[in-house]
Amino acid sequence: MRPSLGALTRTTTFRLVAITAAAVILILMAALAGVYVSTIGQAQADADAAARLEWESLESVYAERGIAALRAEVAERSARQSDMLFALIDVSGETLYKDFDPVPRVPGEDWRAVNGPIQRLMENGRVVESVGRGRAGRLIGGPVLVVVRDFGVVARIYSSLMSGLFFIGFFGVFGAIAAGLFASQFAARRADLLSRTAQEVKSGDLAKRVPKSRAALPAGDEFDKLDRDINEMLDEIARLVEATRTAGDSIAHDLRSPLMRLKQSLETAARAAPGSESAGAGLAKAVEEADKLLDMFNAIISVMRIESFAASSFKAIDVTALVRDLAEFYAPVAEDRAITLRAHIQDGLSYRGVPEVLTQAMVNLLENAINYTQEGGDIELRAELRPDGQLELAVLDNGPGIPEKDRERVVQRFVRLDDSRSTPGSGLGLSLVEAVVRLHRGVLSLSDGLGDTARPGLRAALIFPATP
Repeated sequence: MRPSLGALTRTTTFRLVAITAAAVILILMAALAGVYVSTIGQAQADADAAARLEWESLESVYAERGIAALRAEVAERSARQSDMLFALIDVSGETLYKDFDPVPRVPGEDWRAVNGPIQRLMENGRVVESVGRGRAGRLIGGPVLVVVRDFGVVARIYSSLMSGLFFIGFFGVFGAIAAGLFASQFAARRADLLSRTAQEVKSGDLAKRVPKSRAALPAGDEFDKLDRDINEMLDEIARLVEATRTAGDSIAHDLRSPLMRLKQSLETAARAAPGSESAGAGLAKAVEEADKLLDMFNAIISVMRIESFAASSFKAIDVTALVRDLAEFYAPVAEDRAITLRAHIQDGLSYRGVPEVLTQAMVNLLENAINYTQEGGDIELRAELRPDGQLELAVLDNGPGIPEKDRERVVQRFVRLDDSRSTPGSGLGLSLVEAVVRLHRGVLSLSDGLGDTARPGLRAALIFPATP
């Protein structure tokens, strides 16, 4: 939909372009005005000063030697100075000498400035249109002396300069309006794409994304960056909504069994004689099932707490010391299960983040590896800086692993693979790890571990972006 002209002129883009263009035009006009003052203005002042000095010099000639000597001096100077023109009128009004027409009148005993068009009389009889600038005054006794400088060349420059000023001002204004309309139309179309996408997403179409612009401008401008950011935001919203939808089914599936067992245990205790062994066993079983439910809800709260952290809570973490402490703590646990735990930890590793949640993520990965690795198996704990500058923390084992088709799904909340439903857990372990990695702007990579084709094992790696 093409925006109307009135709508375009009300856009912020049009107003900014118009203001910028107006400022540029004003600067240009001010610069040209300065050029005019320093050139044409100075030339006018010089012409006025030269004509005044010439008039005063001739006045002295008249005062000392009379009108005849003045006429001869005027003729001589006229022949000698090509740009200075003269006219001499005696008291009776007779023209004694003149280089131009019309000769200005001087009322009374006054003098007046001369500035206007003249017709210069050439020696060959030709008349040349020009502009004169100077002084006309009445001498003692009544004669009128006029001295003007031929200002024609400067006047033409002045005319060209004024035409240029008018041209710049006229076309600059229309050019600014045209540029403002073009820019605002371009911005309005991009904004309209964002608005329509937002409306469609609001109406329930979570798969809608901002389309790629077809504008005839280089890609990578601020609109493209905004489009990418909005599409990434919509991807995250869609992921969270989908996780919420699937979480309901998973919660119902995972809570149904412990709630049924809790109900059965309570019914068994209720039917049994008070104080009997059956009543005690039923209550103990009910407490066990209630503890499982509490563990599940505590895991949910942990994930929500991790997602609520802000970057302002980050601080420097000694990653090397953190991972070494975990390796020392879990080495006896693995040894009790007849599992070999090896650690490869690079010195001097550090990162900015939340230490407790990063520790929790590594604990989850280590406990998963220990729980799913058979006796006599191997686990490796690695912490290193990759060649591309990214920090990698990884736990590798030779357990059953996770099929490649399930690796993307298994990090979702309450998702447990069928082979894992017989083991204790809430299905939130890897979800918590994923939340920690996302909080630190990293990625969780799941791939084959230390095993063979039959039992490939699992390699769970936390990869964090390089920091300055």
